[in-house]
Amino acid sequence: MRQFTLTNPSGDRLTILEHGARMQSWAVRLGNTQRELILGYSDAQRYLQDNAYLGAVVGPYANRIGNGRLQLAQKHYQLQLNEGRHHLHGGANGLQRMQWQCLQHSSSSVKLGCTLADGHSGYPGPTEFSVLYQLNADSSLDVTLEAKSAQLTLAGPTLHPYFNLSGKAEPINQHQLWLNAELYTPTNKDKIPTGELLPVDETALDFRHCKTIGTLQLDHNLVVSANIQHTAAILTSPDQQLRLLVSSDYPGLQVYSGDYLAAPFTARQGICLEPQFYPDAPNHSQFPLRLTGPEQPFVAHIRYQVEKS
Repeated sequence: MRQFTLTNPSGDRLTILEHGARMQSWAVRLGNTQRELILGYSDAQRYLQDNAYLGAVVGPYANRIGNGRLQLAQKHYQLQLNEGRHHLHGGANGLQRMQWQCLQHSSSSVKLGCTLADGHSGYPGPTEFSVLYQLNADSSLDVTLEAKSAQLTLAGPTLHPYFNLSGKAEPINQHQLWLNAELYTPTNKDKIPTGELLPVDETALDFRHCKTIGTLQLDHNLVVSANIQHTAAILTSPDQQLRLLVSSDYPGLQVYSGDYLAAPFTARQGICLEPQFYPDAPNHSQFPLRLTGPEQPFVAHIRYQVEKS
């Protein structure tokens, strides 16, 4: 399995795999050592059986679509049901299962691409996807996700790294989290949104003041600004030596505390901060959404900024 290692003058190192265009490792220079920021398998072949979307590009559409129902321009499509009665992260053979091709590569950047055929997992197409990873000298990582399709379709991929800034195999409970979100999208028992937008006031989801995560189970979509100049989330390591700032031009941010991680990892060993459209947005006209077609190419930007103390 082909690997691409990106470096910067600060001594940071990012390793990307062609399988799923995944982030396998992201280590930053901290003093005289390097600290790993994300969970990953040391043996790249393990990703072929991975069911946790570890470090992958997920899609064509990230998160859940209720009953796999999709209507575009009066046409109805049935997406693959891979989470009970619902569609999750593009189906069982979504972007995370694809062998991506290298389109360009330098010491600090790599661009990968793949094409999904018309009807893949139920999506109209064919659709060409690409992802560009750019590791910068200031320890930031800029990611550009693009898609173009021969016909009107739904695209909204994201990245699925599990962050643990402690550099240790321990739960993320002692990490601190700040979220720039006043609203969230409540869901039913299947984690499908009800269509409401509710305030985080007086709920466990109110992280507008930085606080320790503790044992709180998180798998929620927060409403953020859709402006990459506005920080959506800040994750701080237990020793206060690292901060991770996440921003994007997506209107939502899924926060998942990794409660279902399994061996060789343990539950809650990593936390996901996933910029995205809202879950099930195609079935809720009041939710923001951009469709993709021949005259409407898709592009989204995600930025991770690492700050060291």
